[in-house]
Amino acid sequence: METFQRIVKLGYTNFWRNRWLTLGATLLMTLTLIMISVSLVLSLIVRDLATTIRSKIDLTIYFRDDAVSDGDITALGDRIKLQNGVAEVSFTDKRAALSIWNRLPINENIKRPVGESYNPLPRSLQIRTTNPDNIQSLITTIAIQDSQKIVCNECVSYSKNKETVDRLLSITKFVQRAGLFLSVFFGIIAVFNVMNIIRITINARSDEIEIMRYVGASNAFVRGPFIVEGILYGVLGTLFTTIFLLLIAYLVSSTINSVFASFGVDFFQLILVNLWTLIGIQLAIGVLLGVIVSSISVRRFLKA
Repeated sequence: METFQRIVKLGYTNFWRNRWLTLGATLLMTLTLIMISVSLVLSLIVRDLATTIRSKIDLTIYFRDDAVSDGDITALGDRIKLQNGVAEVSFTDKRAALSIWNRLPINENIKRPVGESYNPLPRSLQIRTTNPDNIQSLITTIAIQDSQKIVCNECVSYSKNKETVDRLLSITKFVQRAGLFLSVFFGIIAVFNVMNIIRITINARSDEIEIMRYVGASNAFVRGPFIVEGILYGVLGTLFTTIFLLLIAYLVSSTINSVFASFGVDFFQLILVNLWTLIGIQLAIGVLLGVIVSSISVRRFLKA
C-alpha cells in the first residue's frame, strides 16, 4: 500500500513539475476528446433527426364514398390497431377534415366554396407504425382486413408517395452510417496524436527513467508514475472538453435550432440530456488511452 501511495504521489508531482510537457499532452488529449465528442454529438443529432423524420412517415387511407358509414370505417380501424407494428390509428371525419382544410395555407378563392353545407372532403384513417420500413407489408395486411372492400386502392397515401418515402428512409440510413464512420475515423486520428505527444513526453525524461533503474527500482515502480500521469491527462482533458462543449453548445444552439426548427431539435438541451453519458465516454477513452499509451511508451526503457 505504501509503495502504491508513493507511485501515485510521484506521478502527481511529475505531472505538475513538467508544466510545458504536461500542458502539451493535456491540450492534445483535450483536442482528441473534442474530436471524438463532436463526432458523438453529430451522431446524436443524426439519430434524433432520423427518429423525427421516420416518426413523420405514416399511412393515410381515404374514404371518398359517402355511402360508407363512419361505423364501418372505425371498425376497420379497430382491426388495423390489432396488427403487429401499428402504433396508433386515428379517424378523421368530415368535420375534422373541414377544420384541417380551413387551416391550410391555400388561396381563399379555392378554400371558400368548401364549408358545412358543401363538404366533399374525404374521411380518412391515419396509421402510425413503429417501423416505417414495414408500411408496404401493412398495406397488404389492410387489404386482407378490408373484408367489405371499402378502401379504394388509389386512396392510399403511401402508394402515391412510395418513391419519396423510400428515398427518405434510404437517406436517413446513409446519414446514420456516415456519422458512425466519421466517429471511428476521427477517433483513430486522435489516438495517434495522443500516442505521439505522450511518447515525446516520456522520451524527454529518459534520463530520469535510467536513474530510477540504476538505483534498483522495479519495472512496476518505474511504469507506475507514468500511468498515473496518463490517467491525469485523461481526467484533465475530460474537464476541458466538457467545458468546451457546453460553451460551444450555448453559443451556437440558437443557430443550429433555427436550421433544424422543423424537426424540433434543441441542440443545447440535447447536450444537457446526454451530458453525463458524454462525460463518461470521454473519461473512459481519455483514461484508457493515457494508461495504454504511457505503458507502451515506457516499456522500451524497461528490461525485457
